[in-house]
Amino acid sequence: MLARTGLKYPSKLHSEKVASYLSDKARKDAIILAKGTEVQCRDNTDTELEFRQESNFFYLTGVQEADYYFIYDLSRKQSYLIAPDLDPIKAVWKGPDPTDEELLRKYDVDYVVRYSGLLSLLKNKLRPKKIHGWGRPEKGRPLGDKKIEHELEHYISHRLVRSKHESHKGEGHFPNHRPHRPHHHGPYGDHNGHRCGYERVDLRSDHDDCKKPEDPKEVTLFEALILARINKTPIEIALSRESARITSDAHRLVMESARVGMFEYQLEALFQYECARQGAKAQAYLPIVGTGVNGAYLHYTRNDTQIKEGQLILIDAACEVDCYGSDVTRTFPVDGSFSSRQAAIYILVWEMQTTVIRSMSKGVKWSDMAILAQKIGIRGLKHLGILKGDDQELFESNIIKVFYPHGLGHLLGLNVHDDGLGLEVQRPPKEAVQALQESRKDLQVEFHDVSGERQGHLYSKELPPPSSRRNKAVGSLFYATPSTTLEPGMLLTVEPGIYFNPAQIEYALQNPLFKDFLDEQELRHYMSVGGVRIEDVVLVLPDGSIDNLTTVPKELVAIEKIVQEGQSKYKKRQNLEQNHPLSEKMKPQKAKKGSESANPSQNLLGLK
Repeated sequence: MLARTGLKYPSKLHSEKVASYLSDKARKDAIILAKGTEVQCRDNTDTELEFRQESNFFYLTGVQEADYYFIYDLSRKQSYLIAPDLDPIKAVWKGPDPTDEELLRKYDVDYVVRYSGLLSLLKNKLRPKKIHGWGRPEKGRPLGDKKIEHELEHYISHRLVRSKHESHKGEGHFPNHRPHRPHHHGPYGDHNGHRCGYERVDLRSDHDDCKKPEDPKEVTLFEALILARINKTPIEIALSRESARITSDAHRLVMESARVGMFEYQLEALFQYECARQGAKAQAYLPIVGTGVNGAYLHYTRNDTQIKEGQLILIDAACEVDCYGSDVTRTFPVDGSFSSRQAAIYILVWEMQTTVIRSMSKGVKWSDMAILAQKIGIRGLKHLGILKGDDQELFESNIIKVFYPHGLGHLLGLNVHDDGLGLEVQRPPKEAVQALQESRKDLQVEFHDVSGERQGHLYSKELPPPSSRRNKAVGSLFYATPSTTLEPGMLLTVEPGIYFNPAQIEYALQNPLFKDFLDEQELRHYMSVGGVRIEDVVLVLPDGSIDNLTTVPKELVAIEKIVQEGQSKYKKRQNLEQNHPLSEKMKPQKAKKGSESANPSQNLLGLK
């Protein structure tokens, strides 16, 4: 049951949507076995970390509690929620677990089975010949009987059909096929503005004894999950829209509240407060609050710098609503007014973003939108005198990456960076499902070598930023450049930016391939701008048009008005407090010489 809507999460719809991408052969005598997230503790302690359900498991179940399993019988189209066994000791510390009847009322499943009954369910009722899963679903919970635990693990592992990017040796060992590898630079995609793809890399080794897939064109469960999540169902859109609304309100509060002398972490706290006040306790990612030059650092999350007069503040932050997040960035002047150079860069980024959104529609190639944003950026920087030379030469030199080093945007959903743009699909789904449906074309993936051999590319010798999702076995010699068109139901971000990162600028000025395109004297005047990024969440509607879910304003005049009105309200509050008849009485009294402090709290440590 979703707290925001009072409705059950559509588990059966989502399960069948995933199943529709699997072949008849893959579905025959088969089940999906999914393992949810377990309780996690801080390293070497019993201190629990904040719980967040694994996204694919949530997509199939809607369960936001730890230690659950889920089975979907692909032949009978029946679902089973495998709940932890009732534990009276746990009830003392955490409260009672829900009963079977309560779970059936809460979740869209056919049956509830306790974990101790999982082996019997598999052996005596379902008797699957194939078990589709991801991760390590065979690694179960303690049952108090090692023999049963071993039998359960053995039963599952000997029927488990692993995804292409997995093997029983763990990630990093793949039998002669293209592994799945997410391609992204943190929140910003790869150099081409895309999200993920497949590399044409053979990672076989002499000790790899995994069987070669019978049909390399077969869509695996993991791929089916990615494909199913690309086009959002109505309840997913509703939750995402609510996340974008709350996120927008929080951004507005930050703009109204920012003052010179505050610290970045205070704005971060205000943002999180407003989200939690409206019932969205979880953040979709670590908030980025960068002032001045910190706004030019794409992954800046320290948020510990004091805000100075005349600076821009870039805040990239968003909340989650029932695991569905948004991703919004705003840049604003702490003084309430942009300087002339700050305004020039802000207007350029605004033009990049709004032109792309106006150009988006069903069937448009995402790569074309990325190129459009780059060309507008080049034209704008040339107009300001920062760049010089022929437009086409500037574009081909890739010098825009000095100022705009990330992609245009990414898919969004249960993960702030949902996979799907660029996934190679060899075969369209065989069955229609009740969601925003479109017939799917094969998504072709092109590959460009950026190993350092190509001249004229600033980032050809630079490794991608660190990412926990990057497959270490793959390395970083290739990026995927998918050719993908927009489809109804896609939820995406559009987030161009212009940054004056000192390290990047100095590198470019010293690089013979780029320095002739730069006017160093004019460029130096803009270094104090730091960074400007504008990011909205947009939805492709069934009729092909675009719906912007982000409600916080982004026009320059509107931004200045919000900040100025916030400052005006703050000054009025200060005046009222200073003129209040009780204000003098409420001030702390000065202690007489030789006497104890008027404030007892000052002497809590026995200090004089």
